Amino acid sequence: MGSRIEATVEGTRLVVEETTAAGIAYLDDAETTPTCIVTDHEPPERDCFELLDAAPSDVPVVVAPNGGSSSVATGGLRAGAATYLDPTTLDDGPAALAAEIDRLTAEGEQYAHQTGGGDERIERFASIVSHELRSPIQTAKSGIALVKTQCDSDYLDNVDETLDRMDELVDNLVDELKHGETTVEMEAVDLAAVVEEAWPDRTAATLSIDSELPTIEAEHARLRQLFNNLFRNSVEHGSAGSRPRTDGSIQHDGEGITVRVGTVEAPDGADRDESIGLYIADDGPGIDPDRHEEIFEYGYSGSAEGTGFGLAIVSEIVDAFGWTVDVTESDDGGARFELQNVKLS
Repeated sequence: MGSRIEATVEGTRLVVEETTAAGIAYLDDAETTPTCIVTDHEPPERDCFELLDAAPSDVPVVVAPNGGSSSVATGGLRAGAATYLDPTTLDDGPAALAAEIDRLTAEGEQYAHQTGGGDERIERFASIVSHELRSPIQTAKSGIALVKTQCDSDYLDNVDETLDRMDELVDNLVDELKHGETTVEMEAVDLAAVVEEAWPDRTAATLSIDSELPTIEAEHARLRQLFNNLFRNSVEHGSAGSRPRTDGSIQHDGEGITVRVGTVEAPDGADRDESIGLYIADDGPGIDPDRHEEIFEYGYSGSAEGTGFGLAIVSEIVDAFGWTVDVTESDDGGARFELQNVKLS
């Protein structure tokens, strides 16, 4: 049972229920219909969608988790939410939320709270994301191009490449928002080249390629994103991160950690001439066996600094490729991720 908080602010009656179940019960028993509903349940809890099902069809619902994701945004909008925003990403989250509530209640729009009823809002949200992210990227690329005419530096090339990758990520995000799933175009990809590209810059960790890496069927941009997220997971969670040592020197992110990449034979029953397995293993502290399934959920993080998105994104890409991913313990006691059903090109 959730406790209820009621207050009247400038003529507006505010009711706060601590759980979704209590909120649904309140809607069932309320003598008057609310003008707007706000849910802030954080991922991986998705029971805010149950509240969307219970809400009256003419009452706008705002999904506003403190730490969301494109997956939660897409799910909420498709389930019929009027809008989605993450207050933690804004300069003044409470003010932005209040402004959105004012806008929705003033417009008095009718919203269909049913699956598939949010396509128009998803299109609008995707367009906003695309514009708001691509505009600064293009501005930065123009600035880099101008600076390159005045000086020559490898750092500028690195920044330019990073901006290109950001542009690709925006494309992937917008595609997921519009279609509700990750769509990919498989092609022949040089795995060794992608591994090198995906290795994080400015890390003290060591990358070791344990076996010859073949050409596989994948989508280049998302494969690089997959490996980059796995590498960052090992680097960031495999060591204590950047911090001062007792002697005054600085321990850098990933220092002392070795990340190994290699191939394994396809499991029994698979066509070993057409598919292989891959592994990414480190010699860090490893992952609690009880958490092996949980780590792939949106919002789960093994550290206070983590976003809880990296491995969830890995899981989505793996599913889109038609692969499988499992986590076990490496030979050195760290984490080992195995990718199976990887098609050879």
